[in-house]
Amino acid sequence: MAGILNNLYPPIVDTMMPSFVRTTACKVYFSLSSYNDSADIQNVQVTVSNQNSSLTALDPTQYPAGVKITSLNVDTDIKSDDRYYITISPSDLKDGAFEINQYYKVQIRFTGTGAAAFTSSTKVAAWLTNNQAYFSEWSTVCLIKGIQQPLIYIKGFDSNDTSSSIETVFTVSEVVDVVGSMYYDENEDEDEYLASYEVNIYDSYSRAVYESGIQYSNEYYPNEINHKVKANLTDSTEYTLSITYTTNNGYSNTVSYTFMTVSNGIDVLNATISVEADEENGRMIVTVVSTDTTEFLSNLCIRRTSSESNFTIWEDVYISLINQGSALNLTWYDYTVESGVWYRYCAQKINAKGQRGTIITNRHPVMIYLDDIFLTREGMQIRIKYDPNISSFKTTLSESRTETIGSKYPYIRRNGNVAYRQFPISGLVTAFMDEDGAFISKDSTFGDNLEYYEEYNEENLITDYNDFVYEREFRKQVMDFLYANKATLFRSLSEGNILVRLMDVSFTPNATLGRMLYSFSATAYEIDECSLDNFEKYGIQTVGEYSTYIEYTYEQKGQLAGTYVGTTQDVITSIQSEIDLKTISGYIETIYYLKWLRIEFQGDPYLIVCGKDGSLTPATASDTVTENTVYGYIVYINNEAILVSPRGYYELLDEDTEVISVWFPVSSEVIVDYIGYISEEEDTSSYASRLYYYTRAGQLWGTFDTNTSLSKQIYTKYYLDYKAYYQKLTAIDRITVESSPGAVVYVKDSFDDDYYRHVVGPTGILDFYDDEATISAFYFCGMHLNPMTDETRLEPEDDEYYDTGITVYSLDSITNPVKNGVYTVVATESSEDETDAALSAVSADEDSGEVTVEESETIYDEDEATYTLLLSEIISDSDQYIWYRGQWYTFTSDGDVLCPVEGLVDYIYELIKGEY
Repeated sequence: MAGILNNLYPPIVDTMMPSFVRTTACKVYFSLSSYNDSADIQNVQVTVSNQNSSLTALDPTQYPAGVKITSLNVDTDIKSDDRYYITISPSDLKDGAFEINQYYKVQIRFTGTGAAAFTSSTKVAAWLTNNQAYFSEWSTVCLIKGIQQPLIYIKGFDSNDTSSSIETVFTVSEVVDVVGSMYYDENEDEDEYLASYEVNIYDSYSRAVYESGIQYSNEYYPNEINHKVKANLTDSTEYTLSITYTTNNGYSNTVSYTFMTVSNGIDVLNATISVEADEENGRMIVTVVSTDTTEFLSNLCIRRTSSESNFTIWEDVYISLINQGSALNLTWYDYTVESGVWYRYCAQKINAKGQRGTIITNRHPVMIYLDDIFLTREGMQIRIKYDPNISSFKTTLSESRTETIGSKYPYIRRNGNVAYRQFPISGLVTAFMDEDGAFISKDSTFGDNLEYYEEYNEENLITDYNDFVYEREFRKQVMDFLYANKATLFRSLSEGNILVRLMDVSFTPNATLGRMLYSFSATAYEIDECSLDNFEKYGIQTVGEYSTYIEYTYEQKGQLAGTYVGTTQDVITSIQSEIDLKTISGYIETIYYLKWLRIEFQGDPYLIVCGKDGSLTPATASDTVTENTVYGYIVYINNEAILVSPRGYYELLDEDTEVISVWFPVSSEVIVDYIGYISEEEDTSSYASRLYYYTRAGQLWGTFDTNTSLSKQIYTKYYLDYKAYYQKLTAIDRITVESSPGAVVYVKDSFDDDYYRHVVGPTGILDFYDDEATISAFYFCGMHLNPMTDETRLEPEDDEYYDTGITVYSLDSITNPVKNGVYTVVATESSEDETDAALSAVSADEDSGEVTVEESETIYDEDEATYTLLLSEIISDSDQYIWYRGQWYTFTSDGDVLCPVEGLVDYIYELIKGEY
């Protein structure tokens, strides 16, 4: 204690230190009294006891008196007063480690005289007794707790190693779903849990791209990490994902991962997205339509960004499972848009594992201009179109005014953080403010009685302008909406979007119209900020969740014909085999059962022995015709024997019977008609557990015919598919074409549905690159020639053509064609055959260079079909041919020779490798 010989005061220590990993040393931080200096302290005495028993936890061999004498340490990185600390190591304890789920009590006091290490309890006791005058008082109790090493699992990453250089790829640039958990390997009984975490993303220069702020864990699933990064990440750019987590007792650590983004080619959504502002109903109409007729089966996500974030933050606004068994054709309405704000939307697929695919987006932002006031909640919306009025608008603050005798002016203080808006609102209630049925409709109001209602109105000359009944029913629905004890989204042009609760709602009838119409008034109070998270929280507009099991069930008629050899061959198995042949990649189709069945036997009936127990057995050679034998056929349905008459026809008429097995005891030739109940589901086994992404350069050269798909050649070049991994090209970002001046190239990019014609100029180089688009397909399509202008020359130059003006019925009739001379062929049936034969002789000598790979055959089918149609139209529109380089070729109206072209293509491509 402090006195004449001792001026030491006890350390100032917190009641508890943050948790620490129990296999490491614990640092107990404290500060010194303002009356003491570190030079006054020779050493520090420490006691550690079990909180449950209060018995010492120190190793008696090292510390026989239960007191550890150690030095005073200073943490130079800490500038505050509590920079002093002592260390308690696991080796200081009896068991050599801190116990799991055990709190320890630590007390500290200072010593003003030196001390040596004591191994004898007698010597320690004597030293403590003789030097009491140099000790401070004991500090207050400080609790410490050692925990197991927490581990962090983040979906898509395999390791906690922060130095990992492996590039883990998220499949879309605009979103990263950080989903995972904190867990322990050592012991499942650890009671320390995740309290909060922060998700930060940094670029390669360590600049913060995204900071989530503190995210608190779910109280029901406290160790769960689930955060959606709402940042616009640049494609093909390396980032660092940093997760800082804190447990309930203050242990904190940070793990980091390196990843890249790729937005093209992975799980492509073959569709277009369009956005239209519907100002009459105060909403955006978002339409997503497939570009092909393929059945769509997947989760669909629509995302939104706005000019308020400078189009950098993308947020989910709609997620739903689409399993209608048809091509994608979705129309969705966004009722939360704010007037005067520009919006962009995108759509993408989400598979059953939550992995997101490539986005499609509307290239130009759209803005809505609201002329009326809108009140929105839970998919319903009231449009205050007539007599809308807001008579005042104020922000309520918690302020006080104090007047004093000595001051001429009052003292005004603002208390707390209160700041909410309130305003009165009124308007006329009539069914005409909901002409498009965005709120309710007559169908939903009258239901099955609508027919009677309409007939009555027609007979009594009641129109929409004097329909008291519907106005009353409409008003009742409006009353229910306004009186509901729920949050409402208020939207207008002047005030913007405000999340409010309506109070003091009242209605006033309009006497001049016989009380057919009412006016309402209410006071709106702001209750929270407008955000998509709050819209979801208050039920204004729900986003939805992706389905972890993607399935579509349907009924299908079918027929099988053939010979079934006996018990080893089940008809259901044969049907499944046929279904497997037609199943598209990435899906699994399974026949659950047959709900209708008809069997027609083609062979002769055979003798059947009927047992006394009702069994049916095909007769053997030794069996004779008796009263227990019949002629017919046997079929086993669900392993039950069915006797079929000699006519050979059997039909299952019981609709409640689900047929899961059909087989025959002897070889039977049959025709089976059926209706099967079939399930189609997503094949999650085809999804890679880890993805690697590369951007590289490549080159293609050779002689290319007009029907050679260069994009397909590039895809085929990199395609691999093995049991352990797959590899495929995801996008062609850039192409540079080097060829003779005049070479014609048709190119289609990801933003266009059509091919565009380009001609190589005098430099011999064409470059195709767009920051926002990728190359979908491209072809060489012959050489472009210019007309011969100098008539004095005997023949045209190599890059010119000469129009001979000669018309023939067949190319064979031209015995001495002119170099680069153009001739017109008058089509007759015989001349077409001769011309086709002449042209086919040329194309037969040309090697298209196509390489076929089973998987790649379907990759560019749509682009190839589009180009093939374009090329056929070009050829059919031309009746001219040119003698070019010693061969006959089609000559187009654009001055193009449809001939092979020598060229070199340099390209930048994106490649993905997935490990199963």
